[in-house]
Amino acid sequence: MTVQPIDVGLLGDTRDAGGDVSADVSAPPDAPAFIDASGFCQGHGPIPLPGSDQCTGDLAHLFRFAACACGSLDASGRLTTDSFDSSGDGGAGSGQAASIAANGAVATNAHTTLGGSVYAGGAGVAQGSAAVTLRGDGTVAHDLLSGGDVLVGGIYQVGGDLDSTGNVTIQSGSLSVVGTVHLTAGHSASGVTAGGGVASDGTAVAPPCDCSRPIDIAGIVAAHQSDNDDGALGLATTALDHPPSPVQLPCGRYYVDGVQGGTVQLLVQGRVALFVAGDVSVDQGLEIDLAPDAELDLFVSGNVSLQGATTLGNVSAPARVRLYVGGPTVTLSATASVGANVYAPDAVVALASSFEMKGALFAQQLEFSGDFTIHYDTSVLQTPGCTPSGSPCQTCDDCAGATPACKAGTCVPCVTTADCCAPLTCSAGRCVLPAQ
Repeated sequence: MTVQPIDVGLLGDTRDAGGDVSADVSAPPDAPAFIDASGFCQGHGPIPLPGSDQCTGDLAHLFRFAACACGSLDASGRLTTDSFDSSGDGGAGSGQAASIAANGAVATNAHTTLGGSVYAGGAGVAQGSAAVTLRGDGTVAHDLLSGGDVLVGGIYQVGGDLDSTGNVTIQSGSLSVVGTVHLTAGHSASGVTAGGGVASDGTAVAPPCDCSRPIDIAGIVAAHQSDNDDGALGLATTALDHPPSPVQLPCGRYYVDGVQGGTVQLLVQGRVALFVAGDVSVDQGLEIDLAPDAELDLFVSGNVSLQGATTLGNVSAPARVRLYVGGPTVTLSATASVGANVYAPDAVVALASSFEMKGALFAQQLEFSGDFTIHYDTSVLQTPGCTPSGSPCQTCDDCAGATPACKAGTCVPCVTTADCCAPLTCSAGRCVLPAQ
């Protein structure tokens, strides 16, 4: 199944070639038939993002990492990442494309098994503090890149290279690097075992997470207060305020004032965009059921608080659910079943209990004090965008498709991996995830 961007068209046509209404799963009983077969329900015409030439399909680049923090990522409990492709194998547990990153510091303090790389930009890290702190024990499948000092207080192995703009210090334990340790001039890595040795050819580490220009989630929601399909479905803006029964959402774009109640069940039966002007606050459980090939883009202006036995998304195909949160708070219960990609650039996401999810997390701050496992679904990066070749750009985050690199202010094909946004690598002019 190909994930599609959101658009501004009407609901798709449910009529067959003879003009009769077809028995499409996206149309529940008694649902009206609509015209515009080339519109939203056919996967065309994405929504433009306010203040840019990009559209919602281009937001897939936000989910390059299994976990990404604009500030710091702090894991004081057990941390595990791996990857899978829900459009292919459908399973989880064996892939090694699940990297973690922070524009500030990354710190671990227990058993850590990372099926990917570690990126720490070092922004805002106090003088004398490390950009990467590794305590406990663990493995990093690929590379470790640090925009500052690296402090090791445990037993760790890095399966690729280590790049640092500071010193690498072994406080206790050991650090084994299969590849080469690359340092900037004037820095050292004493006590490190490196198969490729230590070289003084290190370079600066760019901020890995795209945080300089956060998506205007509130603006996207406000734009659809009057441009939506509520009237066609007969959906009131208060329809998700303590709904007494499951709410069916056929293919379409819907706007509501908020989502709240004890238990709220959404039956997503097609390609759906749901715009929430307030908060999502559910005490006993939010259940989102996706029909085969259904998908959901959920934009929330406010905060998200999901307690109880929440089922958010689809654990078999997390790429089909994208949640964008504009508020500063995202709360998930320990019993939640999450299969989604969550973007919350202003929120501190703190998970104190053992938690397992499929998809990706992007937040201002990530704090994991319990056992945390994330199975990253790489197929989210297959989401088609609308950035045309040769578009103007400021960084590689502005480019996509056949011209993913930004050079001299223009999107062009990549030549080397240095042209790509982390953690992507250059292959035949395109920026892709490292081989799993």
